[in-house]
Amino acid sequence: MFMRPLRMHPGALRSACIPVASLSVWLLAACGSGPTPAPRPAAGDSRAMASEQSRGLAAQGTVGVPPFAANGNDTTLTPLAFALAELVSTDLSRSGQVRIVERARLGEVLRELDLAATGRVDSATAPRVGHLVSAQRLVFGSVESLTDGRTLRLGARIGDVERATVSNAVDARAPLAEILAAEKALVFRLFESLGVTLTPAERAAIEAQPTKNIGALLAYGRGVQRYYQGDYRGAAAEFSRAARLDPSFREARAMQQHVRSYGAMGTGTPVAIPGIRPLDGAISSTIDRLNRPLDLITNVSRTVSSALDPTFPASQATVIITITRP
Repeated sequence: MFMRPLRMHPGALRSACIPVASLSVWLLAACGSGPTPAPRPAAGDSRAMASEQSRGLAAQGTVGVPPFAANGNDTTLTPLAFALAELVSTDLSRSGQVRIVERARLGEVLRELDLAATGRVDSATAPRVGHLVSAQRLVFGSVESLTDGRTLRLGARIGDVERATVSNAVDARAPLAEILAAEKALVFRLFESLGVTLTPAERAAIEAQPTKNIGALLAYGRGVQRYYQGDYRGAAAEFSRAARLDPSFREARAMQQHVRSYGAMGTGTPVAIPGIRPLDGAISSTIDRLNRPLDLITNVSRTVSSALDPTFPASQATVIITITRP
């Protein structure tokens, strides 16, 4: 069973019915002349519904950090971009005021939208990604080598999915050997942009550098990239390599443990079907998560402010069609 997102103008949902027998019930309801009343839940379902509503309210303050884009021809930039985005996500999560999108959920959506290989989530693709992962804000950034050949620049902006606006860019610069110092500087500027005040303990935890070994950092980045591509065994091997290069690299060991269970289900080399996505043993989990009715409901019902960023499109809806194989 495969699912592909189909872009439609929001108004088309009311004016056209799609004659596909396996379309989800909620999509068929959207073709009616008026809203369809929700079925009254059974008494035993009330607790589950309350939990789901609570989780939805909590998601309003959720922040997603997709992989950064690598700008340039340097082959080290791509794994570095994946590594730095993951470390930025980890550091942002150290504040009790910030809730980060679940890593597995973000990976599934990136694979579904064919963005996992490059990590190029920008102001054009951020609204769609943000809606699908139920994030209110998305941090999308980049890594590039400057003209002097020695300095790297980290840049990031915050896209507000609700208001369809993008914040001013924040950046930090450093040579490769000190790139994690630049990552810390970028994180503190992102906290300022988010309006978050850190406690002394949170600030101290963020300032601690996970590794000073560049080889371990690059192996970690390759592991993150393979994780997002669905190659869990390959990711585990890269995280293991990073941990061997720097035994004190706790984040690498934690990620190795995290993907080990996925690797037991997946394959070393996922099979790719052009135009769809990589396939592996965890595909059923991906389909189940992407088949959440609340995704579409969230996408077509959110209000958008009138002060739009011109590069941040808001007039779109995502329709998920389920096709059952014979």
